Formats: sequence, C-alpha cells, structure tokens
Amino acid sequence: MWVSRGIAFGYLSVMMTSLAHAQPAAPQAAIGTTIETAIVLPHIADEFHGVAAEHTYIAAHFPEWHIEYQTRLAQNDREYDQLGMIKPDRTKVPIFFDITDWFGK
Repeated sequence: MWVSRGIAFGYLSVMMTSLAHAQPAAPQAAIGTTIETAIVLPHIADEFHGVAAEHTYIAAHFPEWHIEYQTRLAQNDREYDQLGMIKPDRTKVPIFFDITDWFGK
C-alpha cells in the first residue's frame, strides 16, 4: 500500500512540475486577419467573380461590419486584397483574401 501511494505521489509530482513549466501556446490569428491567414475562395474563374465572392463572404461572415477601403498587395509572389473593415463598435480590422489564382483574369 505504501509503495502504491509513493508511486502515485511521484507521478503526481512529475505531472505538476511539467504543467508548471509548460509554455502557453502562441495565440493564433483569426482567419483572414493577416496575410499568413488570408482567406482563399475556391473555384473563382476571374476578377469579376472573385470580387463578388469576397463581398458575399463578408456579408455571410461579418454581416454588421462595413468596408472602409480595399487595396491590393503583393508579397512573396502572391497577390492579396486587403479590405479595411469597421466593426459595429467602430473598431477597425483588416481582412485579407489571397487572390493569386484569379487576379488579372
């Protein structure tokens, strides 16, 4: 009995020590809020349909947000649309779309 308690206590001590030294996970950026997490819209054939799909996505996912501006960015041989969004509380948030596959078509 004393042996099993000793083993259990030792196991618990090791677990508590490892938990105390564990580093918290780095926070993950929300999808589309950085170029690295840019939203990719599938099955887009050209710019006309791409822009329409961006606006449809925004209306579906952020129905109460408003577009303040839109600009194109190029980085690492990729093309992006950055849309400056305004949330209902007036906070400004960028949303990025990877438009590489349909830009210029």
